[in-house]
Amino acid sequence: MKKLLVIIPFYNVEKYLEEAIEGILQQTYQNFHLVLVDDASTDNSRKIAEQYKGNNKVSLLYNIKNK
Repeated sequence: MKKLLVIIPFYNVEKYLEEAIEGILQQTYQNFHLVLVDDASTDNSRKIAEQYKGNNKVSLLYNIKNK
């Protein structure tokens, strides 16, 4: 079975980010890895993403400067 890579790039979307992440994690198809990419958010988006650090299906990447 092939593994799916899901990427969620985000910038200042604290209002929607948790729902988007949970929507992916709760899918019936579970052979995936989720990569969250913070584009130097200035709101609480990064803190929300960091709540998923312990999940082995999730990786976090951070840009130092917004691009």
